[in-house]
Amino acid sequence: MKTRNYEEENTYQIIGLLLSDLRGSTVLPPGFPPPPGEDIYEFTTRDSLRRYKYFYKQTVRKKIIAFLPQIYASEKKNELQTINKCTNDKALINLFLESEKNIKIDINKVGNSKKDSLIYYTEKHKKMLGRGFNEIDMLLSFSNITFNKDYTRALLVVGVTFERLNGFSTLIYLEKENYHWEIKCEEGLSIS
Repeated sequence: MKTRNYEEENTYQIIGLLLSDLRGSTVLPPGFPPPPGEDIYEFTTRDSLRRYKYFYKQTVRKKIIAFLPQIYASEKKNELQTINKCTNDKALINLFLESEKNIKIDINKVGNSKKDSLIYYTEKHKKMLGRGFNEIDMLLSFSNITFNKDYTRALLVVGVTFERLNGFSTLIYLEKENYHWEIKCEEGLSIS
């Protein structure tokens, strides 16, 4: 009889939740440019509909989302001040700071509600023009996910990249309520 692996199960629930949450950031909401020249230009309904139609198509189209294959151990000493903004759970914080796990992500286990194409970001992408970002919509990297003993609280760092010089890292604190993970705090990390 196979025993249940709670850590793996919760890890992929969180990765699936974050994938769904971050997917929306691949498309900016419609914006309207300033009027051309000195003339007063009034946007028509047709202009608005065209922008919203483009936005809708970009939102619903299937995306190519790449994952770094390994969960990484991050430089957590610099993140302590940010961690304290999200949670005061000392036991969870200590586990996060001490964790050195480096496991491989199995993209076949990631929940993918929009049926996007999930791929690994490989050496092939790094050698391509533009480091492969002309072929992918988003690159995700995850630190090790630290859980409390009863798997009701979690802490991790997520890196999100849209282009070579366009991305961010954020610390995320989650709590499990009614068998579902919910993001309770997101704090951006500064690059030092």
